[in-house]
Amino acid sequence: MNQIVSTLSETFNQFWEARIERERQFLVAAAVFFVLALIYLVGIDPALTGREEIRKSLPLLHQQAAQMQQMAQELVALPSPENRHEVSRETVEAGLAANGLKAQSLSVSDGVVRAQFNSTTMSALQTWLLEVQRSSGLFADEVKITGLEGGTISASLTLRQPVPNGAN
Repeated sequence: MNQIVSTLSETFNQFWEARIERERQFLVAAAVFFVLALIYLVGIDPALTGREEIRKSLPLLHQQAAQMQQMAQELVALPSPENRHEVSRETVEAGLAANGLKAQSLSVSDGVVRAQFNSTTMSALQTWLLEVQRSSGLFADEVKITGLEGGTISASLTLRQPVPNGAN
């Protein structure tokens, strides 16, 4: 290893001594330029580029964080499985009546609610869905909505109550 280093050093010294002073200055300037360009390309440019990308994505990340906090608050507001009441036809019909909704067909069995609405407003349906989710923990399994004339909709819903972790 020492022999290789000494051979390379000797070769470089011969090369360097063979150059005139002006060539040496150009070689030193080129070496400095190369080292500075390498430092910029390896260290500075990626840092500046990454900083700019982070600066551009920061508003979106703040918005996503706010949405996640809002979702976490909504999750905390949901009743725990112990506090949810069992879904029955009477509770579903009472919730529908409280929101001014009338289902064309309604079936409730084993924590599954199927409802068909022929003409209702989207806002009334959304309000009822939020209330039934908060009180019973029902979530939309299947939703089919068709827009009708006059700002009304036709909807077919299948809602399910989550099964507790220990249940099969």
